[in-house]
Amino acid sequence: MKVTADHRSLQLQDGALIHRHAGEPLSLEEAQARFAEGRFERVAEDATSALNFGLTRDELWLQITLETAETLPRRWLLEVGHASLDHIDLYLAQEGGAFSRYHDGDRQPFTQRALPHRNPLFVLDLAPATRYILLMRVRSEGTLTVPMTLWQPDALWQSDQHHYMVLGLYYGLLLSLFIYNLFLFLSLRDPLYLTYVGFVGFLGIGQAGLSGLASQFLWPSNAWLANLSPIGGVTLAGLFGGLFVQRFLASTARKLRLSWLMPSLSLAYGLTFLCSLLVSYHLATLAVNLISLVFVAAALGMGSVSLYRREPGARFFVLAWFCLLLGVLVYILHNLGILPSNLWVTNAMMIGSSLEMLLLSLALADRIHDLQHQKDIAQAEALTTRQRMLEMGRQNEQVLEARIAERTQRLEEANRLLQQSHELLERQANHDVLTGLANRKLLNERLLEARARVDRHGGHLAMAVVDLNGFKPINDTLGHASGDRVLVELAQRLQATARRTDTVARVGGDEFVLLLESLAPEDREKIQRKLMACCRSPIEMEDGLEVTVSLSIGIALYPDDTQDLDTLFTLADDAMYRDKAASRAAETGRA
Repeated sequence: MKVTADHRSLQLQDGALIHRHAGEPLSLEEAQARFAEGRFERVAEDATSALNFGLTRDELWLQITLETAETLPRRWLLEVGHASLDHIDLYLAQEGGAFSRYHDGDRQPFTQRALPHRNPLFVLDLAPATRYILLMRVRSEGTLTVPMTLWQPDALWQSDQHHYMVLGLYYGLLLSLFIYNLFLFLSLRDPLYLTYVGFVGFLGIGQAGLSGLASQFLWPSNAWLANLSPIGGVTLAGLFGGLFVQRFLASTARKLRLSWLMPSLSLAYGLTFLCSLLVSYHLATLAVNLISLVFVAAALGMGSVSLYRREPGARFFVLAWFCLLLGVLVYILHNLGILPSNLWVTNAMMIGSSLEMLLLSLALADRIHDLQHQKDIAQAEALTTRQRMLEMGRQNEQVLEARIAERTQRLEEANRLLQQSHELLERQANHDVLTGLANRKLLNERLLEARARVDRHGGHLAMAVVDLNGFKPINDTLGHASGDRVLVELAQRLQATARRTDTVARVGGDEFVLLLESLAPEDREKIQRKLMACCRSPIEMEDGLEVTVSLSIGIALYPDDTQDLDTLFTLADDAMYRDKAASRAAETGRA
């Protein structure tokens, strides 16, 4: 091939001879011997296609003869435009002279490269009017494609500006989507956004590995990570992509009974990543191409069903995966050696993935918009239904009012009777039926509460036991109705003498008990006089007859007399009987 000063760049495929070798690597001398035997073949007319050999472990040798013009710059740069090649050995010699050896590839750290460039780059010193023999040996576990361009340095620099601008736009887009959806996840706590963040992040790492940016910017000193970036990024992106599709199309997957499909593909991607680490990078590369084809086709199919069912975000989802499917299909066909290497083919995954991520973001936004739209529709339907119900209500207002009034009256009557029954039952449970005073049950409850207050705040509690003297003759001579009249009147008088905080209870036929709080010990006689005053005026019967009665009263104080409540009642009862006995003795003395 003729190299002149007019060549700003020169594609070297046109004059290349190639030789594929399977087995142990050939030495330079062995390769020269095979070249001498005529075992090197000329590249076909479609040179770009011939230098893409797909996924193979074969060793590729290329021979190119360069003839320089009489006047030309001495410094030239030879670029191999595929960043993920493992080993590249370049041998250059003037015709008949000794070969100089240069080495590059992603198996050596980026910091050891002659020039800091994302693609393998060799510096050539070409003398004018000289014939050069160039031999190149290429080996790789991944796709074996060898696009070679001979550049003048300033021409390469100008070309790089365009490439780095495109890559900058691509990764700027990825970073924006990554950060935006990460904030959405932190705000909404929806795992759907986290799976999308993982998908975008690892896909960016995979593309960085394919474009050479991973070794240049991410891991310039770690050749192992730089070499792992393409397959590792793509497999982990597929893992998160499967989880994302599963969540985004969950209802469709359940409808089709394919809820197992995307998790299975995510598992396959994970196993492929482990295979690249522990078993074989080459086998992992073959597997990821096949899994990706199935994955994208399945996602596109499920998305189409979702679109048919008019699910939220389905239209953008289908377009997104259609773009990615085209990119993956072109990438796989290129890896298999079916499609040639050119700008569009080699960047098909980057183009397809950028469109796919944009459209998936729109799908997420459309999903949110659809949910809001469904909410608005539901509110509108609710409003319409409400207006219809109001209209029907106006039409049937009179009938409804009559029925409601009747039903309301019945319910009110039923509620009134129920309330009365409840109050009656509660009163019967806690009050004496005849007098309406507290019964023994309520007395015991009030006694416990009063003792708790005295124990907490101090003071005294008085229990007064009151018994009616001469009540039996009234029953015997005037009848039980008159006896009941006497008990009711006495209960009212006792209740009138008590304070609101005191409790008056009937615990027997003619026996009453009073609980009196906040008293001093010296109030005992005052209480007894106040109670005795209840019987000073006679009780008038219904027939006009008046009856005079007297009381026997016993009082005990808590805690002065005792701290036991049962004993307190016993003491008050004993005091009452002593008072009764004293009253009888006094009456006998007067007689």
